[in-house]
Amino acid sequence: MKRRRVGRREHADPFMEELNPGDASEPEGRGTGGAVTDYDGDGMLDLILSHGESMAQPLSVFKGKQGLKNHWLRVIPRTKYGAFARGAKVVLYTKKSGAHLRIIDGGSGYLCEMEPVAHFGLGKDEASSLEVTWPDGKIFTRGIAEGEMNSVLEIAYPLEEDSVTKPTAIECGQGFSMNENGHCADTDECIQFPFVCPREKPICINTYGGYKCRPNRRCNRGFEPNEDGTACVAVAQDST
Repeated sequence: MKRRRVGRREHADPFMEELNPGDASEPEGRGTGGAVTDYDGDGMLDLILSHGESMAQPLSVFKGKQGLKNHWLRVIPRTKYGAFARGAKVVLYTKKSGAHLRIIDGGSGYLCEMEPVAHFGLGKDEASSLEVTWPDGKIFTRGIAEGEMNSVLEIAYPLEEDSVTKPTAIECGQGFSMNENGHCADTDECIQFPFVCPREKPICINTYGGYKCRPNRRCNRGFEPNEDGTACVAVAQDST
């Protein structure tokens, strides 16, 4: 199994970077599907590959061996009927690394379906608050207690009589602040600190939970200068 990362460049051919999948390369494997899940409930995501398209082969399960002491949190939003809330948006605010976004989708694995769980790997960071938005627009916000780290949180659909925001202290984390509606919103550092960027990269661009500085080079829509300002590359999509 080969894995490549492809990126676009303005007025040039796309660039392709080959990645090393390690043990999961399976040169003799005849895989037909793959999914990522917490197979054994230890907070570490495992890779599962299915086989059998051209000949019988057993499932392959690859377990992570790094970051076993890192923090994590798994969030399962539910519908009003108790089913998995597919289409829900889960935003986890942290004390150091800002906001992390997950979408409970209908299945994103190759010939497999991913688990309908918002999994957050946080390293040494800690969660401060959580916001869940259901497809019908209902929003639920609550703080995260220290003892809730490294666990699975089930978030029930809020009833009409429920308070949208739990009466707990909400910490938005770095790059965010509380708005007038009591929700965490992105702070525009480029407006709040107009001279935050150095002279060699004077253009400030606000990002979700932060900002970045780039050289003063003009690019067409959908492209931005690379780090040294020598070329225009495709704008990276935020996957947090």
